[in-house]
Amino acid sequence: MKKFLAVLAAAALTVGATMGLASCGKTDDLVVYTESGFAPFEYVDGGKIVGVDVDIMQKVADKLGKKLKFEDVKFDTIVDAVKDGKLTNVGAAGLSITDARKEKVDFSVPYYTAELYVIYKAANETTYVSATTDGKQGVYWDAFAGKKVGVQNGTTADLFLSDEIELDEGVLNGQNATKTGYDTYATALEDMKVGNIDVMIMDEIPAQTLIKGKSEYKCAPLYYKGGEGEDDEAACDEYAIAVTKGKTDILNAVNEVLNELMKEKDSDGNNGVQQLVLKHLK
Repeated sequence: MKKFLAVLAAAALTVGATMGLASCGKTDDLVVYTESGFAPFEYVDGGKIVGVDVDIMQKVADKLGKKLKFEDVKFDTIVDAVKDGKLTNVGAAGLSITDARKEKVDFSVPYYTAELYVIYKAANETTYVSATTDGKQGVYWDAFAGKKVGVQNGTTADLFLSDEIELDEGVLNGQNATKTGYDTYATALEDMKVGNIDVMIMDEIPAQTLIKGKSEYKCAPLYYKGGEGEDDEAACDEYAIAVTKGKTDILNAVNEVLNELMKEKDSDGNNGVQQLVLKHLK
């Protein structure tokens, strides 16, 4: 059931300046689609979209000799927009590599592996969290029985949860669990605050960033229970940059930048991408 989701298409804002309708851009522009509510990979600071993916794509734009333009769109519109190749040739938004998506776009080398995390109200921790076979404290899917679960539309969490609820072999099939989809995580958290949903599922670092300084919330990794004689398994996905098929010059530049970053090491052993993550968490 560890499948991933394919997505659709649309448009909205730019980095650094407000734009009305999305445009194809000039030939010397590198237009990148993202969804800015996913810190530290993409977020808004001082009216501009910044983050790990922005820093990566700036290096790509420099390598190609192009001007970088980010546009902020709904997450579940990005892959089809890149597939179409008219408004953008690149999607950088913490996108997971999936077989369905690979039919539509080319992916760069993976550059980051993320665990899915569950955000819950701290007062309800014992309802959701238990010990896992790897010695951690985590949340199993069956903890969502009878619960209202929030996800961002078009994400890995969206598909995983749909499978567990809808498929005959799903852990939550017939268990009265419900899914609510949101365009942004901030909206989902507000809905949790007033009790419209009980928990949220999203990636680890963005989850930790979203609830930073909010003591009423906590988060923990999401797990699949292992079968007899098997260890439990954390729910994970790998991020990559999506590129329009046939745009090999862009794909090659992206891969060159990512490979260069991943070869870099600081004194603590962090590669270049991990260093960017730490930079944007400060």
